[in-house]
Amino acid sequence: MNILIFGAGAMGSVFGGFLSRDNSVTLIGRREHIKAINERGLTITGIWGEHIFTRLAAFTSVEQIPEHASFDLIMITTKSYDTASAVKEVLPLVKEGTAVMSMQNGIGNEELIASVVGKQRTMGGMAIFGARLLEPGCAEVTVYASECLVGDLEGGATPRAKEIASAFTHAGIPTKASDDIIREKWMKAFYNIALNPLSAILRVPYGKLGEMPETRKLMRAMLREAFEVANALGIHLKFTWEEYYTHLLEKLLPPTVSHISSMLQDIERGKRTEIDYLNGAIVSLGKKLGIATPVNETIAEIVKALEQRGTKEI
Repeated sequence: MNILIFGAGAMGSVFGGFLSRDNSVTLIGRREHIKAINERGLTITGIWGEHIFTRLAAFTSVEQIPEHASFDLIMITTKSYDTASAVKEVLPLVKEGTAVMSMQNGIGNEELIASVVGKQRTMGGMAIFGARLLEPGCAEVTVYASECLVGDLEGGATPRAKEIASAFTHAGIPTKASDDIIREKWMKAFYNIALNPLSAILRVPYGKLGEMPETRKLMRAMLREAFEVANALGIHLKFTWEEYYTHLLEKLLPPTVSHISSMLQDIERGKRTEIDYLNGAIVSLGKKLGIATPVNETIAEIVKALEQRGTKEI
């Protein structure tokens, strides 16, 4: 399989490295990272072992890709606020039979991609492991909770989704085909909505949030609002918000108690976060639907204030 990964940060690099074992993989990423990969190979460390991958083509822009190149799968692994520009850049590479997959956090990425390349070419993907960049050319897998999921927007667990899931699994990234990937992306969004902003605001790992009654109360309120919005949109959810809250504390949180959220990492680096595509998306959709979301709105505003402050201490 010929695969292009647009957005070779931590997650994109992990996918690219492991997939390069059995596939032809091209990475698009930032200059220093790409330079290191081309000079020394891509190093992956952490809970999946230590590896150096050298069978990769790595570039800083789509324009550098050879004209004859074609791709079966284009994975977009950028931050959600870069999805629009990413899909515009890869559009010339989308041919007959090319699938474009959002392997991103947040709400609305698949719909945005589909508006450009068509719904039949669009796929969703969900990574349920954590990673971080240690330095240019080196990424670390920090935590693993469950198999990744991939799926088409229509047709259930399609043959294409099963083929891609099998390729990912064979490369060392456990993956299953989903019969409703948009539902699954919402389920992961609930996890991030409940944990990421509080982790960023309080500067604590996920586990601390489950220990304090105050943060548990806030998580309950944010989930209640988010589920009301999702239900109004007709998302086929697996749980009520109360059931999900219990599931979060008892099943999802324990394997990731030490995880430092990407949102906290972004705040500490003075970077923009994805709050607009998590809690902020609940607020925006709630306004369109006439649903009040005051807790999510307050939390989102605090995170945006932290973005503006950067890493300076007051």
